[in-house]
Amino acid sequence: FAVLVASMVFFATPVRSMRVAIQGSGISAATCAKLLSQNGHDVTVFEAGRGPGGRMSTRRASPTGTKGADAAVDFQWDHGAQYFSPKTEAFARVIDDWCALGFAAAWEGHHCMWSEQGGVVPDAKAALATRYAG
Repeated sequence: FAVLVASMVFFATPVRSMRVAIQGSGISAATCAKLLSQNGHDVTVFEAGRGPGGRMSTRRASPTGTKGADAAVDFQWDHGAQYFSPKTEAFARVIDDWCALGFAAAWEGHHCMWSEQGGVVPDAKAALATRYAG
């Protein structure tokens, strides 16, 4: 939805500069914010979580329930998708920008699958695409 709104603003002519608020900082909101700001709009992103990423972000927790900057992080897990992959050159360029800014990095996880003989074996197709996490 956010990208749809950004594209409507982006392609409308003429467009005067607007102040835009974006709720959340998931992948669509980040793309929307970038498109809008590149086209002269004043964009503010509001995020309720500890950092950007939305459902793509990694959750961190302490079994003691301690919260805040001083809390010891004893474990973490991926809340939503573990990674994302560009399917188009345009999105690959966006990801390159995110990597340069430190918002994303290549994901070096191991992909496995169940073999017909039983047990887990590496997934050979997994090496065909670069995957990223933010």
